Amino acid sequence: MIEWLIAVVLAVLVVYAGLPFVWTRGLGRSCIRRTPKPGCVALTFDDGPHPVYTPRLLDALREAGARATFFVIAEHALRHPEIVERMLAEGHEVQVHGYRHWFVPLLPPGLTARQCVGAKDVLAQRFGIEPRVYRPTWGACNLATLVVLKRRRMSMLLWSVMVGDWRRTPPEELVRRIVAKLDARSVIVLHDSDESPGAERGAPESVIAAVPAVVEEVRRRGYTFVLASECE
Repeated sequence: MIEWLIAVVLAVLVVYAGLPFVWTRGLGRSCIRRTPKPGCVALTFDDGPHPVYTPRLLDALREAGARATFFVIAEHALRHPEIVERMLAEGHEVQVHGYRHWFVPLLPPGLTARQCVGAKDVLAQRFGIEPRVYRPTWGACNLATLVVLKRRRMSMLLWSVMVGDWRRTPPEELVRRIVAKLDARSVIVLHDSDESPGAERGAPESVIAAVPAVVEEVRRRGYTFVLASECE
């Protein structure tokens, strides 16, 4: 009897959490991982806003003259609304990373919905925007995520360039890794917070320092920056 129950639980987990992960992260289905046309690069940041790092990152982006998309945690956005308002005022885009930094595959349907459309509704009400692009925390979803996104006509944007910037890494090494993976349809994901599980304290310092060189390289290749909503 116990063995049968274990088998049932494992089968449910495979269908509910395992297969959607393979479907999206492995096969690239029901999600977007690259920009729609050559010459367009999306620069995106996850996990903020952070009261120390995000304003400095915005300074760096302003000095470089580049627009980016911030996939925010709704709780952080409500805690630091002035930073989100600055993002919007400076031409950046705010999209949904979650209500909290939860591991989505193991969430039940109700909390899964709160993580994506619940966060979307909170951001819409507080900031007068209409987010329609979702990036699940850790880039991992479940079956309920796919159903909810389809019903609410939202898109899932993952990435094509990830360089482990949540660990403390010299800025020049981050730049080297990004440049090595950069192409004409890249979606770059970086992080502007060190408060999420697994992040090393101080890691965003290198991200901020690396931004000018990354922007310069993108432009040197003749690419232009696009926002997440332009990747749908």
